[in-house]
Amino acid sequence: MMRSLLAIAFTMAVPVFAIDLGVRGGLPFGDAFERIENRDVNVKGANQFVVGPTLELRLPMGFGASFDALYRRYSFQTAQGDQGAAQWEFPLMVRYRFPGIVVRPFVGAGPIFTKITGVTAVKNSQGMALGAGLDISLAGKHLTPELRYSRRFQDVIVQTRYGSLQANANQVDLMVGFTF
Repeated sequence: MMRSLLAIAFTMAVPVFAIDLGVRGGLPFGDAFERIENRDVNVKGANQFVVGPTLELRLPMGFGASFDALYRRYSFQTAQGDQGAAQWEFPLMVRYRFPGIVVRPFVGAGPIFTKITGVTAVKNSQGMALGAGLDISLAGKHLTPELRYSRRFQDVIVQTRYGSLQANANQVDLMVGFTF
């Protein structure tokens, strides 16, 4: 009887969640900003990459949550010269992993907060992120390729030295995470 009670107590003391830390990065599809053309300036923003740390909370029954701090670098080519800027994104996504042993498909959704820096006027925005991918378990580590769609709720217009740019409201990224 005593052994059974100790076994039950030990089982209940085991945490029902896991925390994974790692890095997530990827490549965007499309430009981050729309062109603004007038007689003096032609500005186009190039979205080069996205990378940053990630934290995942794995809960029972396939549920979980992830929080990323993603950095994007932009470059603007103008007739007057080049300029750079950056954007920080903070997506908080709730995820569901479908059953599987080594490979588990997943879907996720949640709010995303962004801040654009390196321009004369700094703009913040909020939006929604949706993702789908695979969680590949490799000896306690996880590789998570994902296709992620982000939608801004506000129009974001930033000022550069040479004119204004409007950030695209929709962004699609091919992301890969590595956590342990």
